[in-house]
Parts: sequence; structure tokens; C-alpha cells
Amino acid sequence: MTSINPTSESIRDHHCKRALWWYVASLLVICFSFFMAAKYYPGGFDWFYTVASALASQKHNPTGSAWFAGGLSLSMLLLWLYVSSIKTSLSALLPSADFAITAIRFGLVCGFLLGAERLLIYDLSYRIDKAHEGLALFTLLGLYVGVIGLLLQFMHCKKSSIFPVLLILSPLAAIGIGALLLYLEQRDVGWVDTNWREKGIPFWLSFAFWQWLAIGLLWTGLGLLYVFSRKKQEQ
Repeated sequence: MTSINPTSESIRDHHCKRALWWYVASLLVICFSFFMAAKYYPGGFDWFYTVASALASQKHNPTGSAWFAGGLSLSMLLLWLYVSSIKTSLSALLPSADFAITAIRFGLVCGFLLGAERLLIYDLSYRIDKAHEGLALFTLLGLYVGVIGLLLQFMHCKKSSIFPVLLILSPLAAIGIGALLLYLEQRDVGWVDTNWREKGIPFWLSFAFWQWLAIGLLWTGLGLLYVFSRKKQEQ
């Protein structure tokens, strides 16, 4: 059995404890920015039928957009610090963690740029075709690949209980695929449309509804990585 350097173990433990604060801070920032941006959304914000990007849009939410755009960039920065703090532990526990961590960091960089774009530019896609959609897609893709990759490794290596991994992994993958299909099918229908509710269109056919669930599950999956890394260190 390989001996562990007490000094290295204590440093890793310190980083993991600090990681919790970065994660909690990112969660508080994004939740507060959601609340403030929705508060100023003209006519009230419909969480079931309106996509997240509308909250940060200067066009659709001129007063409250800065709250979400700024909060998104700040939360991505805090998550970068969070991932950096647990990277050593994840790399020690999992044989192929580096690629997944790189994917998460790629998604975080795109997410930071996505917030900055909405904060500084009125409509980037008007200047560069599909630029905003591309940034949003790369953000979700990077985070999805990274989080799912790490959770699959935890499950494969039996370094955590299979049940909690599947509890997050299954809906995360299903929602990602479902949201992508709705994204492709609804591009000509329009998403920022509260008339959908009045027309009686079920909310589960709305891309926005699944997008919000995906965002919540991604944050949950990132938090689960901390739980598993701490659990294994303490064993």
C-alpha cells in the first residue's frame, strides 16, 4: 500500500475545505443574480417558458440584464477556483480525470465570456451570426462532458455509491439530449414567448423548462464532485 505524505495530504485537505467556500459562493451569486434579473424582467419572468439567456439580454430585460450577466461571469470565476481546489484530489482518486477537468474549465471560460458578452454587447449575434448561441452551446457542452465524465469514472472505479451517481447522471444525460433536440426543433418557433402558456402548450415541450433543469443539475453535479472527493479522503 502506497504511503501518503502527511504534508501533501494536509495541503490537499486545506484545498478541499477552501473549495466548499468557492462552490457555495458561486451558488449564492448565481441564485441572487437570477432573482434580481427576474425581479426587473418586464411583465414578470415565466420560468417555464422563457430561456435563461433572456434574463441577461439587454433587449428583453434592459433594467435587470446586468444582474444576471455580471452574476454569471462572477459565478463562473468562482467555479474555476472551486475546480482548481479539488483538482488534486480528483486526479489522485481517478485515473483519467484531467480530460474531464479540462472540459469543465473550457465550459467555465465560455460561460464567463457569455456573461461578459451579455453585459458589454447589446446583441453579439447581430454582429457575428450565431455567436451568442455558439458560446451558450460550448458552455453547456464543456460542463456536461466534464461533469458526466467524472461521475462515470467515480461509478466505474467504485469509489462512490452507484446510486447517488445515477441519481444525478441519468437525468443530467437525459435532459441534455432532450434539451438539444428541443433546441434544434424550436429554433423557428421562438422561445421568449409567454403566449405558450395561454395557448395551452405543455411546459415539458418548452426548451426553457429543460434548460433550467439542466442548469440546476449541472450545479448539483459539480457539488457532488466535492462530496465524493472529501468522502474518499476521509476513508
